[in-house]
Amino acid sequence: MTRTDSARPVRPWGALVGTCALVALVAVWAFQEAFSDVGVPLGRASTIAVGMTLQAVPFLLLGVLVAELIEVYASPALIARVFPTRSVAAIGTALLFAFALPVCDCSAVPIFRSLLRKGVPLSAATTLMLASPAINPLVVASTWYAFGSWALVGARIALSVLVALIVGASMLVAPPRALRDPDGQGHGEQCGCSQECALPDRSASGVLAATGRSFGRILPYLMGGVAASTLAQVAWPVSSLLSGLPAPAALAVMMAAGFALSLCSSSDAVIARSLASLAPSGALMGFMVFGPMMDVKNVALLSSQFRSSFVARLLVTVTAVAACVVGVSWWAGVLP
Repeated sequence: MTRTDSARPVRPWGALVGTCALVALVAVWAFQEAFSDVGVPLGRASTIAVGMTLQAVPFLLLGVLVAELIEVYASPALIARVFPTRSVAAIGTALLFAFALPVCDCSAVPIFRSLLRKGVPLSAATTLMLASPAINPLVVASTWYAFGSWALVGARIALSVLVALIVGASMLVAPPRALRDPDGQGHGEQCGCSQECALPDRSASGVLAATGRSFGRILPYLMGGVAASTLAQVAWPVSSLLSGLPAPAALAVMMAAGFALSLCSSSDAVIARSLASLAPSGALMGFMVFGPMMDVKNVALLSSQFRSSFVARLLVTVTAVAACVVGVSWWAGVLP
């Protein structure tokens, strides 16, 4: 089946919705004094939402750009050379790339999708998506800056790598039945058409245009994640829940906070350090290991591209593995 010229033109509804939401947030933030007499803390909520959006949008745009570059310039032969056909070796290769890619969790999701479309094994692509926001150079530097302890940095890297490897291997041992709905947009591991499928535009303008279209499609999902996370931060003060909790409960609260707060992984260590007097080290480690891998924003982004059953499995698996890995390490006394 070939593509025809009668295909329906792409309209930037996603970009329009996302832009309107962002403009509304900025307007509320700019005139927050006018809402000071309102019972709902709109001023604080808008400040949180604008700050989170300004943090996330550049990283998301970077991720979409990298994903489009992979789509256009990474040939199947190149992918086959970089990622070995043996899935176990491909997982190791993905882990090496995770150390080098300075990406946030928002950036990792578009790259994950693009790698799958190019034929990278699901186990390797999952390992890369989970590990890269937690162990890249920016995160290592920010963690050391916040805590001043190379032992803690090493523990964060080791636990994050272990969680990513276990979850990636689970996709190899028991692969999901399907990643995408059969009638959705952009489904299938390849382009979904025959040899006559139109080649991508390799010019700079073509890459930028494709980046803009992809960014516009997923921007509303990012804004939805920001809204949910803002609501959680306004209605659920983490510090008030931590005092006097036993270790398992403290770990659960901090992992839930990492999910709900949806912080950029390059700055979450600073927030964790501010909670050091309230939460034990094991709970802080759960916050810094689980948060970059799974949060409200990237679950929303994943839901825009993949079946809900796959997203739910990934969320449950990462949560269970992170809780076990961090919890056992904490119980064994190996955390700094």
